[in-house]
Amino acid sequence: MITGQTLLTLSMAILITAMATVEIRTLRIAAWGYLVNSLLLCLLIAACGRLYGNHGLYLWATTCLIFKVLLIPWLLLRFARGLPRIEHKPIPGFVLSMILMTVIIFVLFQVFRGSIAGVAPSVREEPLRSLFAGAATLFSLGIWTLLSRRDLIKIAIGLALMENGVHMILLALAPQLRESTMIGILINAALAVFMLLYLGADIYRVFGTTDSAQLSELKR
Repeated sequence: MITGQTLLTLSMAILITAMATVEIRTLRIAAWGYLVNSLLLCLLIAACGRLYGNHGLYLWATTCLIFKVLLIPWLLLRFARGLPRIEHKPIPGFVLSMILMTVIIFVLFQVFRGSIAGVAPSVREEPLRSLFAGAATLFSLGIWTLLSRRDLIKIAIGLALMENGVHMILLALAPQLRESTMIGILINAALAVFMLLYLGADIYRVFGTTDSAQLSELKR
């Protein structure tokens, strides 16, 4: 039986897998981590469809399954195959990054959960309130990935995590509306991820690196 607690559990699992995906240094394992994160998102959308009686959300969950669980991870694994196995050393060290991400998740979740009622009255009650807080935190975690990682594969994963957060935000704001399904289907970062990975593969072929910090060489 699907309950509000089911949504909260899935939301927390999404945040935990996102944190693990960002911190895993082996690129192919990180790609699998993103796959698990996206699969949990699909389950969350389907659970909302069941809980709120919006069967159109099942179509949304299906499109997420195709693009986020199948296509984007396949692209990540395919491009990572010809690249170094381990990502370039991120800007913060492992310990510092773990501390900062833990603070980001804990603090931002509480901030978003406490402030959303005044911004969007439709999510004043649980579980949508916590669902929105988790979504905004996931989006922020994606931004942190873009800022703290140098490897282009990890930057692509950060972009994809941000987009997962956008899906969750939309789901929290209006899970009962059919329009939410159509907007959710249209929002997809697959093309952007493909272009970034394609560019990264060309950069590696020419310069022998996917370290974004060394892209200043392109100016010469």
